[in-house]
Amino acid sequence: MLISDRSKEIIEYLMNAAGPLTVSDLAKELQVTERTIYRQMPEVTKIIESFGLTLDHSSGRGMMIFGSLYNIKRLNTAFEGVKTEQNYTAKERVDMIILILLNADGYVKTQSLAIDLNTSSQTIRNDFSSVKDKVHTHNIDFETKKSEGVRLVGKEIPKRHLFINIILQNISPDNFFDWLKDEKYKQNPFISLLQKFDCEKSLRILYEAVQPVIHKRHLNISDSELQEFLLLIGIFIRRHPLVSDMGSESDPLKLNLNVPATESDFQEDILSILKKKFDIILYKNEESYFHWIINLYVGRTHYQVNHPASALQLLDNISRLIGEIESKLHVPFSQDKNLAENLMLHVNMAMERIQNGINVTNPMLEEVYQSNPQLYEIVKQSFLDIFQAVNVPEDEIGYIVIYFIASMDYLSQKSISVLVVCSSGIGSSKMLRSRLEREFTEIDVKKIISLHKLHDENLDDYDFIVSTVPLDLDEDKYLCVSPLLNEKEKEETRKRLDALNKKGDYYE
Repeated sequence: MLISDRSKEIIEYLMNAAGPLTVSDLAKELQVTERTIYRQMPEVTKIIESFGLTLDHSSGRGMMIFGSLYNIKRLNTAFEGVKTEQNYTAKERVDMIILILLNADGYVKTQSLAIDLNTSSQTIRNDFSSVKDKVHTHNIDFETKKSEGVRLVGKEIPKRHLFINIILQNISPDNFFDWLKDEKYKQNPFISLLQKFDCEKSLRILYEAVQPVIHKRHLNISDSELQEFLLLIGIFIRRHPLVSDMGSESDPLKLNLNVPATESDFQEDILSILKKKFDIILYKNEESYFHWIINLYVGRTHYQVNHPASALQLLDNISRLIGEIESKLHVPFSQDKNLAENLMLHVNMAMERIQNGINVTNPMLEEVYQSNPQLYEIVKQSFLDIFQAVNVPEDEIGYIVIYFIASMDYLSQKSISVLVVCSSGIGSSKMLRSRLEREFTEIDVKKIISLHKLHDENLDDYDFIVSTVPLDLDEDKYLCVSPLLNEKEKEETRKRLDALNKKGDYYE
């Protein structure tokens, strides 16, 4: 049997679902448009019916597979050895072309790309215009040479950061860590590319070695930050042998800013891992870039010491930002003691990313806007007016807005002890916390942690667990929701809380 990869995914979700699934549910799970799902349904229906099963829509609540247990088992068994035909979107294809070219460090023939991506050479040539536009924003050139093929030309740091940007945009943190932990993970063409590029072994070694260091040093690193850090160090390891041979570039890893060569326990730990696990000792021209990577994750909590002048300017800008938004919305943001500090840390880190070509993607951007369009527009305009010298991407604006949403939603402590597990970062986790406490007056969010810190927690200390990613726990122990907490999720949360209220054993 030969079916498309997307049809296989849809059928697997339908088979594993606890109830009916709508087209909207499937689109959300697969991170595609509803139109894509509708386009795939004829093939899905044909495959299901070929096994004597029925795809039923009669409930009005979505689709379910009906039929004998024997036929369902036949379908499930058939999928174990099924050959899938990759079905990439145009964006996925463009991103994969860029990754292949970045990995090649030389010319790649169009026909080779077509074979790798299971499409025609003409389709690949049509994609080259989009490839050229995308790499140009990272100061990288797209070159063609007759009889040789195509290649990407640019400085070392932009190339590395473009590679990481594309991986971060296409592999979610929870799926990335499931892959590294060798657990059941969702098949992903970009994970397959990392495997093809021989990145899997080094990333797994890094993950196993870095985890204990983070716990030992009590570092507050979100899942998305940890994913980014592992990729930065992973590429650092992969490219290390080439740095000394880059004769045309006297300093291939030169940064756009000065990074102090400050020492930290975390830095020494990572240097030790590089030496013991990978037999790597830094070249002189790698040291500044390595210091920048370390400071990006641990130095941001010490910006007052390392960059006193810029810190004062940043504090002044953040204070102006809060004051301006407060005056326009008549909301006393200045009374939120944590808002200024949280914005300081986030904006400080964001500015370093922007200056060095790492652009985050905000998957919640549209939802953030729709949740409060007036606040979004005011925060966006105020931020751009105050930080005029920096070209801030729209995705980053979305994260800034999240802090103000969280501040508006803030409430005092309540009664039911809740643990929030969130892999999307500090801003989205704070927004989820405020939404929970605003919608459910009895909730008291005791702690917010990243997925990779879950095993350190004593879960008996909490009455209820809310997570933005699936957890390896019994379904009655936690609830999986989005950071924005939609209406369906609110209803399910209310049911769970009502059940706890009936028990009456969570009060202090």
